[in-house]
Amino acid sequence: MTAPDDLSALWTHEWARADWTRRATLDALARGGLAALLGGGGLALSGGRVHAADDGTVRIGYLPITDATALLVAHAKGFFEEAGLKVAEPTPVRSWSALVEGFAAGKFNLVHLLKPIPVWMRYNNKFPVKILAWAHTNGSGIVVGGKSGITDFRGLGGKRVAVPYWYSMHNVVLQYALRESGVVPVIRGEAGAGECALQILPPPEMPAALAAGKIDGYIVAEPFNALGEIKAGARMLRFTGDIWKNHPCCVVVAHERQVTANPEWTGKAVDAIVRAQAHCMKNREEVARLISKDGRGYLPMPAEVVVKAMTDYGPAYEASG
Repeated sequence: MTAPDDLSALWTHEWARADWTRRATLDALARGGLAALLGGGGLALSGGRVHAADDGTVRIGYLPITDATALLVAHAKGFFEEAGLKVAEPTPVRSWSALVEGFAAGKFNLVHLLKPIPVWMRYNNKFPVKILAWAHTNGSGIVVGGKSGITDFRGLGGKRVAVPYWYSMHNVVLQYALRESGVVPVIRGEAGAGECALQILPPPEMPAALAAGKIDGYIVAEPFNALGEIKAGARMLRFTGDIWKNHPCCVVVAHERQVTANPEWTGKAVDAIVRAQAHCMKNREEVARLISKDGRGYLPMPAEVVVKAMTDYGPAYEASG
């Protein structure tokens, strides 16, 4: 197991290299929910701000996590070009707020967003965003310390678990599972008997916090669970898809104006994404290596971590747990 200080140093270096941080977004969400991310003086979204380039080039913005896999593979494999579209090199961004702002300003015309974000954009901010496809369902899990002895959610009584932020399906699924197990989720310093204390923690910090004993577990999307198992001695407790089958996570979105004005472009883009997803399902290890930092470098994680996240969680793995 990697020492907590070594793990923190590793991630400080890797995520800085990728120009990646979620802290500002997470802090904003903790203070004011999605309104802090999308409303008020932060982004002040409006339909009038959309001025995406009209030359037909696909401009992808993404956060470097596995939720973006279909978009990245469609680019890497040339599926957009084969569909008859021009495509620029995908642009990794630092945070959800930066991705939303780049999309709203027209810098990107095809992105993946957490499901609640486009709903908020459209119905609270009246921004003309259009959901085209699922980018990610299931694919998350909750891990605990490998030597903790925790085998079910009842074992989380009196423990502390980290979530990415309050406005996430991870928080919803975790609280549901806890309550179904007779454990009360609380948001305060210490958990009493029959309670589980929840706290916000940026995903890159979760493995190090678990290794250091600051938390007893965390729930998050991949590849941070795999990273925790490889580097921090974590053990998978439960996959979120086993609690809520096919739960929403990320979606692919475009500007509604582009969808309406250029349905042929939209159809070709969706065809490329669907083709990429089909390829991903049949070639998991190849895709994992392709998008890792040892491949095309779309993600800052080494291949061993991404390969584990995409290939190592089958029936044999579950039976061994």
